[in-house]
Amino acid sequence: MKFVSFCALVTAFVIFPTQHPINSQEIRSGRVAPIRRLPGYEEGKRQADIEREELESRQALPPEVFAPTPRATVISEGFAGMNFNNTLGFVPPDTHAATGPNHIIETVNNTFSIYDRTNGTQVSGPNDLNIFFGVPSNHSLTDPIVAYDELLQRFFIGVIDFGTNNTISHLLYAVSDNSTPTDVNSFSNKYSIAVEEPATSCGGTVFADFTRYGWNADAHVFTFNMFNAAGNCFDHVSIITIDKSTIGNSQVTFTHTNRSGSNNFTLTPTVMHGSLTGDPMWFVESVISSQIRVVKMTNVLAATPSFTEFNIPVAAYSFNVPNAPQKGGGRTIDTGDARMLNAELRGSRLLATHAVGLGGAARARWYEFDTSGMSPTLTQQGTLNPGLGIHNYYPSIAIAANGDIGLTFMQSSLSEFVSVYVAGQRFGDSPGTMQAPVLAKAGLANYIDFDCASSSPCRAGDYSGITADPGLSDTFCAANEYATSPSDPTGANWGTWIACFSLQADVVPHDLAVTAVKTSKTARNGVPSSVTVTIQNRSPHAETITSGDLGDGSSSGLVRLGFTSIDDDGEACGASVALNNAKNAALFSTGSKVLAIGKTMKVNFLVTYTCAAPMAIKGDPTPNDFTVTATVHHEELAGGDADSHPADDVCPRSPLGFDPNPSPKGTVDKGCGAKQAGGALGGPIVVNVVP
Repeated sequence: MKFVSFCALVTAFVIFPTQHPINSQEIRSGRVAPIRRLPGYEEGKRQADIEREELESRQALPPEVFAPTPRATVISEGFAGMNFNNTLGFVPPDTHAATGPNHIIETVNNTFSIYDRTNGTQVSGPNDLNIFFGVPSNHSLTDPIVAYDELLQRFFIGVIDFGTNNTISHLLYAVSDNSTPTDVNSFSNKYSIAVEEPATSCGGTVFADFTRYGWNADAHVFTFNMFNAAGNCFDHVSIITIDKSTIGNSQVTFTHTNRSGSNNFTLTPTVMHGSLTGDPMWFVESVISSQIRVVKMTNVLAATPSFTEFNIPVAAYSFNVPNAPQKGGGRTIDTGDARMLNAELRGSRLLATHAVGLGGAARARWYEFDTSGMSPTLTQQGTLNPGLGIHNYYPSIAIAANGDIGLTFMQSSLSEFVSVYVAGQRFGDSPGTMQAPVLAKAGLANYIDFDCASSSPCRAGDYSGITADPGLSDTFCAANEYATSPSDPTGANWGTWIACFSLQADVVPHDLAVTAVKTSKTARNGVPSSVTVTIQNRSPHAETITSGDLGDGSSSGLVRLGFTSIDDDGEACGASVALNNAKNAALFSTGSKVLAIGKTMKVNFLVTYTCAAPMAIKGDPTPNDFTVTATVHHEELAGGDADSHPADDVCPRSPLGFDPNPSPKGTVDKGCGAKQAGGALGGPIVVNVVP
């Protein structure tokens, strides 16, 4: 048993501007997040094609390969997380995030930010973890993680401190004071735990790499792959087990346990929802070829805990994961390897995920094990296979209180930039299946960074983050990486995206958007004025609309107009809405309107404005009497199903970037409303009434 205290803590709060200046020479001299591979990894990469061809000759894709159910993921609009310029210029982004009841915290490389859970507003950050932990700015911090422990009702952050030139290797560990941290001062519990130690087989001293984490009722558990300073000799896995009952003391109690031998690599601890005092800690790790190892650790807080290993057969895979192509060609994306990326347990359901080499592509693979018996057993497994030439990688997985499974991953191909996706399986769905993945954030350009400026591939990842919302039974919040628009040539065009989502019931999803409202800026008092609303079908299927679906266009109907009287000069105006049935009749000449995917239709209205004292424009000091809004209501369609993407149901609205539906390419959303300064749409639509 060891004890440690963290000295010289500081709580200075520093906000770096969005365009933090980065010296190009400084960037090129070492701001690359380290990751160490198994010995022979690069040679194995070169032999991957031979291995894949042999695998394909022996078997077809396994039967659990992606088979989408007829359901759809309901995704929020999401918001931008941190990007290259927010994190002191490191590549690639080690993206991670966790959600609590009111806030989401994201960690990327040596920086973290806090966001409002409901609207994505940045509450605090970007905050430099060097300053946060009070270590010199010339230290190298890497591989940060953040988690929300709903049993403790607190966030915790972990990051590796390499000191200068790999002189030390410490786990820096901080725990929030409560469930709602709002700034750096919300973390008064900070500790530094030395992890470097003498090698068992490599010689010299070995250092930590690739932070993995988990927790149960009693402990927060971190694991690290231990390498020599050169990074070319893997020695063993280190496990740091922190007694949660000592958090808040000046000294935190922990044990340091080693799992030696090359057969232990990236031993990933499990997030154990609903854990009870005295429960074991479960770990999952990849075993090359066709096995996954599940490890049970008992006497978790003891100085010498016990370990029991279970090697469980799974569908064959290659540990060497192929590099992924990207739109625009050129440099491919390094998708890492098949190390286990994260694991979660709820009840006796243990979920884990990683990327594998399969069928000549990088594929996100996931497993579920039953831990209720004497030995864990495989209950289902799945591999996302979106099609020939499409690669998905750096997944993470979570399980919600209602039993649903959520997954996030990155995806790219020769026709798609590096993009963020989410998917899931509703509780009770057929084993091995996932709902059709939904695009959360489309990549905007060919990805390039300075560490691959003259060669291929470009590193991405090295992991992602997803959390089951602790306040909701069916919602997940995920963070992952995408390619942003082109950046300074000395920089890198990566960004992160955060989106919350849930899994829809057994329904056919609808998604219609209001894309334009056309109305005259001036209307005659008492004379019907024409208004036209354009809607677009963004559903993943054709929509059938009847004349009865239009209702009265005001208090009922698929498309409705609303008016707000400004009336700041005593004109006393009102407005009445009627459908222009003469024009709309053409829509239903065959009895109904079948609106194909991506197609638009115009719904026509007649609006009569009645003002007690209308003023001519020339003498009107404030010539705007009404603001006009248009909304689309999917509940009016047959089936009455909810909209799978409500953010585009109203006009005016601000530009939203890429609409996630329909997948996989998305539809460009330029906003809806009047032009604002700079030409962007989304301003108010106004009408002035004259005599």
